[in-house]
Amino acid sequence: MRRIFRAIVVAALSAAGVGGATLGAAPAPNVLVSYSFDDSLTDTGPDTFAVFQNAKGHVRLVEQIRYSGYRSIELRDVAHDGDFPELQGYFPERKTGELFFHFAMLVANPEETLNVALAGPSHFTMTKDGIALWLKSREGFLTHISDSIPKRLFRIEPFVWYIADIRYDIPHGRYDLTIRKEGRDKPLVALTDQPNATNAPASSVDKFSFVGEVYEDDSNVTYYVDDVVIGTDEKIALPGFVAPGRRKLFIDRWREAHVLMAKKPSCPPVMSVADFGLSARDVEAFQNARQQWRATCAAMENDPAAAAQAFAELSRLHPHATIYAMSELMALTRAGDRDQMMKRWTELDPLLHDDPRYGMIAAVADLDRAERWMEGRLPADDPDIARQYYFVLLWKNDFMRAARFAEKRGWPEGAGDALFLAGSPAEARAFYEEALRRDPNAWGANTRLSDIFFLLGDAENERRFREKMYGRLRR
Repeated sequence: MRRIFRAIVVAALSAAGVGGATLGAAPAPNVLVSYSFDDSLTDTGPDTFAVFQNAKGHVRLVEQIRYSGYRSIELRDVAHDGDFPELQGYFPERKTGELFFHFAMLVANPEETLNVALAGPSHFTMTKDGIALWLKSREGFLTHISDSIPKRLFRIEPFVWYIADIRYDIPHGRYDLTIRKEGRDKPLVALTDQPNATNAPASSVDKFSFVGEVYEDDSNVTYYVDDVVIGTDEKIALPGFVAPGRRKLFIDRWREAHVLMAKKPSCPPVMSVADFGLSARDVEAFQNARQQWRATCAAMENDPAAAAQAFAELSRLHPHATIYAMSELMALTRAGDRDQMMKRWTELDPLLHDDPRYGMIAAVADLDRAERWMEGRLPADDPDIARQYYFVLLWKNDFMRAARFAEKRGWPEGAGDALFLAGSPAEARAFYEEALRRDPNAWGANTRLSDIFFLLGDAENERRFREKMYGRLRR
């Protein structure tokens, strides 16, 4: 049976700063729908959109692949499970005038089937006031259904963002369709005056849908959707939707964490629902977990040692919830138990070392001790304090000194991170490549290289490293 989560689901996540739809300010009168799935919900009605989940497929917020901002929506269908995942959105019915539909889409496995549609009160049926616009992938090609006839547009490349803009003339039942490939100014598709799906003039619209395979249930597609905008003015799709990349870059995540940590919260800042070992659809569980975590953080003010024990127990019960482990480290620091904190910091390295907050916790734990070690007032052969000192340098934005220190200690990935943060991605590249010679599957080095090739404008290598870490999980 389908499980339906209405707009309140994303509103709940948005309140925690972990998802939603935003343009930052209140929507303009000519904007009916605008979702960038980032920070806060922009409501456009009492029932803004619904997520239909099935037994095996999903629709969820993700950070690792996005067109702009921090997050996108991932839809994953599973063949022969009796249902399909769907993101379905609503807006006030439009019976006259023009409608503009803008979105970005990336497909992991183009040979599988997906569907995108605009429809009206007759729902997704081939009748008047039913389907007006219908895009479908078939045998690796994107097609559009016009006057009931499927027509091929182009062969879809995996892990490439395509940006679609549609102008729908409602009274005449016709549309213009423009699709661009990321990084290209010249459109792949530039069609004008196309009959709508049923060739029915005055066919009204009030909803849109991103879905897998609806009829045959034979699709294993995984694809991503971002920057969905629907309005009555063509200009709404243009400002504010220039893509800075496909993922939140390492340097962006580090800087965001640095700003949040510098505010000195009692606990490390929450940056994702995944911090609690949950997915974006586990709304009730997230609310409960976050409430428990906040209560324990508040208790830290009066009894940090007891809070450390409580966080340790929560971490044991929820081994994939990294926020509990990091909060335990903060509580141990506040309790003055620096030896136990460093012991746990080392033990948690396999779980946390790719999280920017992990190093920052070590840096703020005892800046003085790390600097005394560097000055020779503590044993010189302590590798944990050496790593703590490296993170102190990053914390102080002394990136070049951190890079030299990491290179001297034989930490190529650490040297690469410091150079990347210093604004020298080309120099960082050599150190990440050295790290991969030591460990070809190192998560940090592979993902950082993907970021670097994006910044260097090398889309082919950027995609190669992205596929290495993400693509094989989706195919």
